[in-house]
Amino acid sequence: MRGFHQVLAVLIVLVPLAIPALADDGGQYLHWDYKIGGQERLRYEYRYNFNFNESRKDNATQFFNRLKLNAAADLEDEYLNKIARVFVEGLDARDWPYLTKAVSGQTDSFDLHQAFVDFYKLAGSDFDVKMGRQEMNYGAKRLIASPTWSNAVRSWDGAVIHYHHDGLYSDLLYGQNVQYRNEKFNISNGHELLSGIYSGWQKNAVSPLIEWYFLNQDDTRGTNDIHRETAGARIKLKLTPTTSLDVEVPYQWGRTGSAITGTKEIKAYAFHANIEKDLHSWAWSPRVNLSYDEASGNKSPHGNVSNTFVPLYQTVHEPYGEMDFFRWENMRNPELNVVFSPTKKLRFKPQIDFFWLQSKNDSWYDSSGTALRTMTSGHRSYYVGSETSLRFFYDFTKNLKFETGYAHFFCGGYVRDTGADDDADWVYSQLTFKF
Repeated sequence: MRGFHQVLAVLIVLVPLAIPALADDGGQYLHWDYKIGGQERLRYEYRYNFNFNESRKDNATQFFNRLKLNAAADLEDEYLNKIARVFVEGLDARDWPYLTKAVSGQTDSFDLHQAFVDFYKLAGSDFDVKMGRQEMNYGAKRLIASPTWSNAVRSWDGAVIHYHHDGLYSDLLYGQNVQYRNEKFNISNGHELLSGIYSGWQKNAVSPLIEWYFLNQDDTRGTNDIHRETAGARIKLKLTPTTSLDVEVPYQWGRTGSAITGTKEIKAYAFHANIEKDLHSWAWSPRVNLSYDEASGNKSPHGNVSNTFVPLYQTVHEPYGEMDFFRWENMRNPELNVVFSPTKKLRFKPQIDFFWLQSKNDSWYDSSGTALRTMTSGHRSYYVGSETSLRFFYDFTKNLKFETGYAHFFCGGYVRDTGADDDADWVYSQLTFKF
């Protein structure tokens, strides 16, 4: 699979020419519909005291810019039913720091982000087949996502076979994670693989949604080989016409380590639950969301078992606070947020999060999986701190959107017990134009 991008280039060129010839009517009633588009996004951020130590000057002012350009060709029949799609998208990411260094992974000169061919209802069946470089987003994006907050949007070189019939759907997927390389062509290789099956059923839009999955992650890029299996289920249902419940429970097993460092058996779990309530009869139509997330951490810093749950390729930024200090890994996180809509164009969202470690014998991990603090002995609290935030969203048009916000992190006992414990602040503004 090392030459995947070469095979992909051949597919992009040859498949559009071959599809009409493969059609039952010889392409007599088929036609191509061409579209071009893109997105321009500019964001300003100011980070204050993200190392929780006011005596060390790490305050950062940065501008981020991301440009996407894409082209699509849809093959349709006389009834405008889609037969196939060819899609190509490039992405250019820029990071302009002031009195600080650039954020890793936020800069990449114009490169290939997506390039795939999608066949619909292959040979009249209930199967679709998608091949090439593509984004992947599944379920609530807690385990597989191509998050758009960062300049660099995750993509995979791979293939997905999608089955759908009477509300039942199932994806058989395989992907190699694409690595961003500034000034070089972004490539994937056979050392970081994601494969598995993601299935679900929902009879109609108001009936319960049930999803189940089995995912395999193989990461042999470094000296620590990871072979992680994840199985789980999710259910989302309406408790009342205005109240919904969403619950997800995954479990992980496998092994991590090497012959040199020794191997550990993986045994880990996570849990998510949230209740959402729409209050349409109230002023500004508030939508209230109360959620709880938990992910296991190591029971012991020593031994041959790893209990740290790792959220694979999860979405980042919004799920566990706005400041990216946490992810679904060794944590307990109750959250309350409310979305108010004074007008059709204006919304604002106050939010509060509380954070505890699930295990004091493991690290505190940020959204990238980096250990921010580690203290596995001595006196230390479970309570890490709380975060409050307020965000505003304004849609000038359906293609021009603006948002801005502020967040403050209040350090808790764990931060005090492990070092400096000064609070942190974050401010941002972002403008997105889609064309």
